[in-house]
Amino acid sequence: MTAAEFVRATRGAGILALAVAIVVTAGILLGKPSTQAAQVKSEFGAVARYIFIPSRNDPIVTVVERDSDGVVGTLDAGLVPEQVVVSEATRKLVAVDGIARGVSVVDLANGHRLTIELDFTPHRLIASPDGYVVAAADFSVGSVAFVELMRNRVASRMGGLSPIRDLMFGGDGAFLYVVAERLDGIAVIDVARGKLIEEIAVSSLRSANAAGLTRSPSGRMGYVKAQGSRTITLLDLSNFRRVREIEVGRDALKAFPTGFGGYLVVPDNSEQTVTIVANASLTVAAMLKGGAGMTTVHSGWFDTLALVPSATERKLMVYDLDRLSRAPDIALPGSPGPGAVTQDGAKLYLALEDASGVAVIDLQRRVLLRTIAVAPNPVAAIMARSFDVCH
Repeated sequence: MTAAEFVRATRGAGILALAVAIVVTAGILLGKPSTQAAQVKSEFGAVARYIFIPSRNDPIVTVVERDSDGVVGTLDAGLVPEQVVVSEATRKLVAVDGIARGVSVVDLANGHRLTIELDFTPHRLIASPDGYVVAAADFSVGSVAFVELMRNRVASRMGGLSPIRDLMFGGDGAFLYVVAERLDGIAVIDVARGKLIEEIAVSSLRSANAAGLTRSPSGRMGYVKAQGSRTITLLDLSNFRRVREIEVGRDALKAFPTGFGGYLVVPDNSEQTVTIVANASLTVAAMLKGGAGMTTVHSGWFDTLALVPSATERKLMVYDLDRLSRAPDIALPGSPGPGAVTQDGAKLYLALEDASGVAVIDLQRRVLLRTIAVAPNPVAAIMARSFDVCH
């Protein structure tokens, strides 16, 4: 469904006490009664308990405790974040703003913050599956730096690629897979050395202007979807080989695997369809009505649901994967942005970009539970680990 340096690297780390007071005393939730936090916290070392919601306007990251759905504090990211990732393994939050030549790293256990300088301006961050490495990339110049979060240093760097369209880590974090403009396939980069070691030929990429990469929950399979092509290309990531193609919607940009890997869900905005591919047979199981403004897919509740937000129509489209049918939509009180599903697959948190809130969806009952008030213009609702595979 989004890397950079500090604009304000000299800002002190810590809690924005005034912002916390305003958020907490405002009642935390909009529209429904709130279970408020007992006290405002300043350390969030138990990372798995929290949802982190950065603001598009300020260096504020609102922190929500997932059991109570209450705001328990805020963090100062040191910059106005364009993108944020959170590592459970290192208990750190990493942010970029798309302006500064570096990344901001906040220690969630004590609030300490530092800047790791780069020789380019990152606009995209992705974390390795184990959470120990973050790739910071500038798509426009084809540069990627691999940051070790335990040592707070750049371990390796890859430059000289043509402009990047998309990238992803493999399942064990040893390799980064990249789609770039002047490549006829997928570049395989050795993360430890920052070196291109292989190129997997994918014919559909040769004439494509946009393409997306995803991987299976096991990390063994990769999925390549080029916009304008009617096929998903399946890759065996264990030996860097193309396996086969599956026909799907022409203008779909990504194929999203569900959390247990039972299905691929492929939204196509041009045709306004959602195609469901059964992974067991690698065949199209259903093509269902979609909507406008579809950018991502979530899944949950034991892999029985696919959830497709529509920013244009301000709703969450729900697909029953047991029945291979569309279930009733869930209306949202704002335009949905990126979100995350709890590891047990029970709740979905969606940032409401124009409503200064986060929607909480009960996936068992398929209802909007509540809206949590957060700092204005939230960028995303982020968890260190989600039921969804990291896309």
